[in-house]
Amino acid sequence: MGSGIMAHKILLPIDLEHEEVLDEVFACAVEQAAMHDSTFVLLSVLPQLSLGYFPSIEKRYMHKITGEAQRHLDRIGEERLGTRFAWSAHVLIGHAGRMIVRAADDHEIDLIVMASHNPRRMDVLLGSVADWVVRHARHSVFIVRQPSGAS
Repeated sequence: MGSGIMAHKILLPIDLEHEEVLDEVFACAVEQAAMHDSTFVLLSVLPQLSLGYFPSIEKRYMHKITGEAQRHLDRIGEERLGTRFAWSAHVLIGHAGRMIVRAADDHEIDLIVMASHNPRRMDVLLGSVADWVVRHARHSVFIVRQPSGAS
């Protein structure tokens, strides 16, 4: 990367359903972190589910999947960062783009490093999460593109 960004705190939004991009995302983030002795904030955002008339079931279900996501994110942090860097992992519920920007503000992030899915996919027409973050974040954002053959 070699940029002049002083990235002491790096936010890594991680889509747990698209782990195939993690090698590239972590490679870029670790390269930046090594230059600045950075710390990492790993983040996964789950969509808010609404079961309408069953709020108690919804609450139990969200608690369960949030716990599972937290354990999964912790495992990714252990495997990919271990003790080489200081890091924390957080799971939020809501609109992915908004939650990423909010987490960047809350954690006083210097740099967001995130993947963008293949631009030929339908979600480009609807607006991707990466696009939303780039347009709304007050922070520097580094987008890691998937190889053109990936989905």
